Amino acid sequence: MSKKTRRDDGHLQRLKTDFPDIYRALLAGEIGSARKASVIAGIEPERTRLDKLKNSWTKATDAERDAFLTWLAANGAGPLAPRLTSPAPTPSDPRRAQTAIASGRYLLAPTIAEIKAIMARRRLTPEDAMREMGFEAEGRALAGALARGASLRLSVIASLEGWLRANRR
Repeated sequence: MSKKTRRDDGHLQRLKTDFPDIYRALLAGEIGSARKASVIAGIEPERTRLDKLKNSWTKATDAERDAFLTWLAANGAGPLAPRLTSPAPTPSDPRRAQTAIASGRYLLAPTIAEIKAIMARRRLTPEDAMREMGFEAEGRALAGALARGASLRLSVIASLEGWLRANRR
């Protein structure tokens, strides 16, 4: 069973006072959840498939996101979320041609590993790296992206591309 929140308490109280028939059906087990009862009563909106997809996307791992994007492309979904890529390769490094660092607003696993290696080699904190890219007091965003796979603003990802190029050995 999911965790009970204050919002649930408020909705249950409102069901009890404003919608007693729905509240009784919930207590009798005829309605499966407090959320479903709140939707029936009109207290909460029905979640659309798009809402559910967005929620699932934010909880997915990098591997799951990549697998989903691959599946979308294979099923003719058309253009996908833009992948930020590095510029054309230099003659000395042709293998780094069009290497994606992110899928939309999420860093790819190889990029996270490379950023962590550079930071360890240079003894930088996420705050230091963000400062070098021109983002003052935003180290928590990068730390979250590196530790938990949290999303980043596209401007940060674009700056990370340049920072990675400048810090590659």
